[in-house]
Amino acid sequence: MDQTPILSALREMVQKNRLPLHVPGHRQGRGLPEEFAQWLGPAAKMDLTELPGLDNLHHPEGCILASQQLTAAYYGAEQTLYSVNGSTAAVMAAITAAAQGKSIVLAVPFHESAWRGMVLADAVPIFLPGVFDWGRLEWFPPTPDSLESLLLRLTRRGTDVAAVYVTSPTYTGVVAPVARYAEIAHRYRVPLLVDEAHGAHFGLTDLLPPHSVACGADVVVQSVHKMLPGLTQTAWMHRQGGRVDARALELALRLLLSTSPSYLLLASLDAAQAWLRSEGTVQADRALAETAALRTQGWQVPPPGYQRDPLRHWLPTGSLAASRGLAERLARSGIYVEYADAQGVLSVFGLFTTAQEVGEYVQLLGLAGYELSKNWRVELDGLGHAPVAQVQAQANAWQELQEFARAPHLVLRPRRVWQSPRELVLPKQAVGRVAAEAVIPYPPGIPLIYPGQVLTEAICHALDKVCQDGYDIQGIDAMGQVAVLGKK
Repeated sequence: MDQTPILSALREMVQKNRLPLHVPGHRQGRGLPEEFAQWLGPAAKMDLTELPGLDNLHHPEGCILASQQLTAAYYGAEQTLYSVNGSTAAVMAAITAAAQGKSIVLAVPFHESAWRGMVLADAVPIFLPGVFDWGRLEWFPPTPDSLESLLLRLTRRGTDVAAVYVTSPTYTGVVAPVARYAEIAHRYRVPLLVDEAHGAHFGLTDLLPPHSVACGADVVVQSVHKMLPGLTQTAWMHRQGGRVDARALELALRLLLSTSPSYLLLASLDAAQAWLRSEGTVQADRALAETAALRTQGWQVPPPGYQRDPLRHWLPTGSLAASRGLAERLARSGIYVEYADAQGVLSVFGLFTTAQEVGEYVQLLGLAGYELSKNWRVELDGLGHAPVAQVQAQANAWQELQEFARAPHLVLRPRRVWQSPRELVLPKQAVGRVAAEAVIPYPPGIPLIYPGQVLTEAICHALDKVCQDGYDIQGIDAMGQVAVLGKK
């Protein structure tokens, strides 16, 4: 059996002596501007359309279907669907297929793509608060007991829950007890949807956590480009069992994908699934050995019941100035971290990290005054020369918003908010108003304020403070204004 059916079909088409009287207009790269063509190279010839033999992503019967089936077999899923619009489209499709017009339990925090999915599905969110660890300065997924308790209360109340949605791993790498979630959800006859965007590499070796398909989840969304060798925007979605209708999932994803999907992205997905089976385990073992020195701190070992992605390195700082100072110091030496915020600095060591790269990182951390063997937080030691009172005020404002995000009170359904008129006001003018747009630090894309949430005086005060402190946040414009629903 051909192990890369899409790539094989593309190679066969490219090698034909033919006159291309079809789109795309660059004619297999011949018409591309030179400054771009020299970078894209021969790959431009594979930027084709749905020609005979190349199948159709929206109705796969040939090479695309074969590739998806190979991916499903690797993960042990009944069905795998490819997305060229990233995990965002797949998450939205999963929620739409499972919870159209119904209630859905969402474990907090979650990515904004889940909110978009609720708008599309006209779903009613029921929040299950996560746990923010003030020692590690990071979110932990909700405990299984809290999920059990919530589903029991909702059942007794007569609330029809269509699905449970969780994120695992979190952005900083905390892996949820997905198997326990699945067991509990299924006991209540509810499907479990998992945003595993950052965990497509899970299960490659026993030193990595198992992926969520193996843990019993019904639908699992994974970004191929985040941790596997795939181009940006590549993702796939797995389904198993009969709790989520296969046809509904296909139709929902079709609604969200381009009608002209990139064959370069499809080829990338095809190559990635073949790589998983041929080289993935060896490469994962090598990467884990190369990065072993990074896993010595106390906070890198999660509490009982949780696991951690060993290829993510989280440095809690408790100070925006300290985090940015450390990130800037690393950047001056050519090392660019994933992100830095008031809680800490995140570095993602992928499957292709070398010992030399790890050594450079560790050495620069040492020059910044950081020792891997210590349970460390950045103090005001040269990384951020702000007065202690200012740093404490920043931390307090950020902590307040984290607390508000745990269990927001919504007065309108997501779709109703999205359809309503809005206006921009300063935070101090927004007290008592209803948020019209999410307030989201990006990355990681996890909302602090949700559309439909009533903005209390405490929330507005904290928002005003983070605006003044210069955080990079979507949902706050250049004038420091936030969107609220317009007055009648």
